[in-house]
Amino acid sequence: MRRLYLAPIDSQGVKAEAAHHPRLVWAVGVIVMVLAGLAGLGVLLVKQPFGFDLWAYVFAARHLLAGEPLYSAEPKMPAGPFGEYHYAPIVAVPFALLAPLPFWLAVAVWVGLNTGIAGAIGVHLIRPLPRDARPWAVAAFVLFLPTILEISLGNLNLLTVGLCLVAWSQRRRAPAAGTILAIAIGVKLLPLTLVLFYLASGRYRVVAWTVAVGIVGLLATAIAFARDFPGYITVLMALKDSHWDTDFIANARPAEVAAILGSPVGRWLLPFTALATATLGGLAARRTPRDETHLHHLALAFAPYLALFSLLWIPYLVFSLPLLASTFRKALLLSQGQARRVLIASVTLSWLLMQVVGAEEDVRPLVAHLLGLLVLLAAAVAVVLVARRDDTTDTVAAPVAA
Repeated sequence: MRRLYLAPIDSQGVKAEAAHHPRLVWAVGVIVMVLAGLAGLGVLLVKQPFGFDLWAYVFAARHLLAGEPLYSAEPKMPAGPFGEYHYAPIVAVPFALLAPLPFWLAVAVWVGLNTGIAGAIGVHLIRPLPRDARPWAVAAFVLFLPTILEISLGNLNLLTVGLCLVAWSQRRRAPAAGTILAIAIGVKLLPLTLVLFYLASGRYRVVAWTVAVGIVGLLATAIAFARDFPGYITVLMALKDSHWDTDFIANARPAEVAAILGSPVGRWLLPFTALATATLGGLAARRTPRDETHLHHLALAFAPYLALFSLLWIPYLVFSLPLLASTFRKALLLSQGQARRVLIASVTLSWLLMQVVGAEEDVRPLVAHLLGLLVLLAAAVAVVLVARRDDTTDTVAAPVAA
């Protein structure tokens, strides 16, 4: 029997110490981790001024406290002017704690909180990895540009990812999981397709609780914020009717590359993938429960891309962090050396493609991000198929060895 089956199993059912590497790999990884941490801190400091998106939340809270309207009469979606608020009225309520503070202090508190959330997500994702791989994973995590941008902007994407992971960890407790997932969707609509994943995977009680809590929350919001609720509906309608993404792509350069994104295939590829990973991933999770966490992370990675304009927002790539970690972990544990190397290289390539940035009207970074997502999709599916083939081979070989 292979060493893989003799390794200790962690809390998620992964044989975390299965892969054995020389101690030098770990030592070099620690050095790289320290250097990456310093580089990530340097990039973060360069991204000043902090809190560009936080202004909208704090302004909204101040409007609430002053009894003023939350929403513009003609909201610009999805990218409005500085300080324009596009979220549900209730999302602004917690920011009333920051509203009285000087903005520099509010930014410091929020950046610290977002950094703490990022750290908690990192610990959750990296801890199941083999010991020798952890420093390398930490280095990749702290130097992931979408995360750095998310922290500097002060948006709510990391919080949403964290809520989705907590909801999944509570999946066997339907009331808790459904409530937390409903809150995550209430904060940002981005993880809406996860409801399809839970439904397809057979977790009907979680879906029922999510829908029930969502309806109750919507009704409570409509009653408690009766004056501003019509403005919120206007925001949602403006989002539905927005052509900002097509206008941006039409004016982007180089025109030949922009035409690819603007084509019917380019426009529908990611929305189709978001629905497919949620539904087909859920069905696969029902058949193979041992892969359900990996498949959940697959659906989560593509959840923001139900609309094409999501590709234009680099911070949305933080939703791919759980899938990057899960695919990396599964690749490390493969017995086939060649497949392991190819898949680890694919995860690395995906990570690199998601780091690409460019000028404001340069569409090539968007294409790089799209390719990074597709490479990650291919690697995430392949690592499951190769692992299953390994298990089938071992099952057939076991009687012979006996």
